[in-house]
Amino acid sequence: MKFLIEVLFKSVEIADEMPSRARLLQVATATLLLEVVRADFEVQQSEMDKLWALLSSQFQLADSELEQILVEAKHEADHLVSLQHITRQLNEQFSEQEKTRVIEMMWEIVFADGNLDHYEEHLIRQVAELLYLPHSSFMQARHKAEPPVM
Repeated sequence: MKFLIEVLFKSVEIADEMPSRARLLQVATATLLLEVVRADFEVQQSEMDKLWALLSSQFQLADSELEQILVEAKHEADHLVSLQHITRQLNEQFSEQEKTRVIEMMWEIVFADGNLDHYEEHLIRQVAELLYLPHSSFMQARHKAEPPVM
């Protein structure tokens, strides 16, 4: 009986330490957004500001929580071997509309510095394909995020 109680308490401790589903999805989304910031090999402050604003708006987190998400996302991005790990998480948990929103946020970051780089576009196209989104969703997300032509 004592052994059973110890096992139960250990499993509760492990469950408390494991990140929640929502947290995993927040970090996965933030990692993809951070990857698009880095795609052109120049981290622009305007892109980082946009990333912060998008995550804050999308997840409605306190600044301290958002900072922690970004720390985890940076760690994930620094050790990323393939996008498939992240996109698999999103495919398992997000609807097509939510996945399209991630692509739209990626485009918003690209346009934050006023410069579209082919590396950025390639990355977003790759993510959209890994998320099994139709090309029309990819293009609609781009057009929605593009600044108006003057």
